[in-house]
Amino acid sequence: MATLRDVAVSAGLSPATVSRALSGARYVDDATRARVVAAARSLGYRPNALARALRAKQTMTVGLIVPDIRNDFYAETATVLQGAFEERGYRMLLCISNNEAESDRSYLSTLAEFRVDAIVYVPSTPNGARGLVSAPKRIPIVELLRHTEEGVYDAIVSDDREGAVALTSHLVALGHRRIAMIAGPEALSTTRYRIAGYREVMRRAGLAARIERGPYTPDHGYAATRELLSGETKPTAIFSSASPLTVGVLRALKDLGAGVPGDVSLVAFEDPEWYAAQNPPLTCYGLPLREMALLAVELISKRLAEPAEAERAPTTLRFSGRLIVRGSTAPPSG
Repeated sequence: MATLRDVAVSAGLSPATVSRALSGARYVDDATRARVVAAARSLGYRPNALARALRAKQTMTVGLIVPDIRNDFYAETATVLQGAFEERGYRMLLCISNNEAESDRSYLSTLAEFRVDAIVYVPSTPNGARGLVSAPKRIPIVELLRHTEEGVYDAIVSDDREGAVALTSHLVALGHRRIAMIAGPEALSTTRYRIAGYREVMRRAGLAARIERGPYTPDHGYAATRELLSGETKPTAIFSSASPLTVGVLRALKDLGAGVPGDVSLVAFEDPEWYAAQNPPLTCYGLPLREMALLAVELISKRLAEPAEAERAPTTLRFSGRLIVRGSTAPPSG
């Protein structure tokens, strides 16, 4: 097996220069780095990951905690994150909290004990990673898609209020006056902002808000839809605030024999591929998930590589999405 010294001899350079070139250190010009890489490849040299981690005081691992990997929203995000981190030489450890506070805390502690270099985190509790006080080292954390509003960690989120305003305003403009919202747990930032945007538009239009809260699950979407359509004053439009809820809404509408948009118009947050494949395709508020995930990787990379960045105050970055009008919305019948 080739060693670092073998690569140095082949490249005609000192072992120290070869080490700096392979570690990505600064002050190594591109031509020298290319020469070292070519020599390493020709010899089949593979650096000892453990030794490199011990020298650099890094494990070259990053933790990711998401609520539900079955949700297209998080599955797509995890895929982008893994690819981007691997390009930078990091391995990603995936943890699924199932939106449970205890699992949240447990995974945060476990990742800290494993000495991961950083954590990307979709909080499932209002306190987020604030309880991570026993970590052996200070770990850069980026809250993604949800945030705890504590200003302790970097956060990259969508403008959930703006999205709810766009979807609700679209329904009001079509002439709907009975618009119901199916929402998640109010302890989560996504729910609070989406409810706030919905309420804002309903209040401006002089309309009564009706909100069915519960977990972000298809079962809640199903039960809430059946409840909404069981009374005498049925909504003419439903706003589903997350894709798992939308699964349940569609199932309930099918079981009830309610046509979309003939009997009820439907708008939904997020834009997984299957929204466009529905009959009719769903009007929704799409989010730039790829861009948000890549920015999380960029923030963490800077925090780890540059001492000045490691001490910089946390920042919250909010991304706008876009309203996508499709066939699931129309003026109310009659």
